[in-house]
Amino acid sequence: MTFGTDSFSADTASVLHSGIYNREFASVLASMAAAGLVYALAVMISGKSFVSYAAFILLLAGGFYFFRSFVFKSRYLEVIFDKDGGEAVISRSGLVKKERELVPLGSIGRVFVESRKSRIENPDGVAFVEKISLQHGMVIPGFGEENVSYLLKLKLSDGSDRLIFVTGDMGEAIAAHDEIREFLGG
Repeated sequence: MTFGTDSFSADTASVLHSGIYNREFASVLASMAAAGLVYALAVMISGKSFVSYAAFILLLAGGFYFFRSFVFKSRYLEVIFDKDGGEAVISRSGLVKKERELVPLGSIGRVFVESRKSRIENPDGVAFVEKISLQHGMVIPGFGEENVSYLLKLKLSDGSDRLIFVTGDMGEAIAAHDEIREFLGG
């Protein structure tokens, strides 16, 4: 059985709105900085010409692809439960290499779902940002709200846990939990 997801981090969310500051926007900013630097060098060397404009456009497009594909790529977690081999392979894609961990199936004590509620650490700051965004007519949906995350974990015999899935939907967490538990036989 193979279980894969790109939602496996339970870190608290950034105060920056995820709809604006995402991987694509970061890739555009990085490629614009790189293309702008090369453009400035090209203008200093050969002046404003078709070549400097073309270099800017090509580096902007190519840089976006490079940054989105390799630097700001989506991370992915995959767990392969192998009954015949008697082990589970947990692999996480990283920036440079893929991390792999072998876990004997016999050391998985249980599969469980844990809920975690995020709390507002700075309510005055949230109120201030909401007031400013309202004045600009750019209300940020969901900003400052407490949310509940459901974490699907494997409990190992040494007492440690392995987080394999995080979602805001309890039904989705329970469905994944039930499927893995059924496959493992209990």
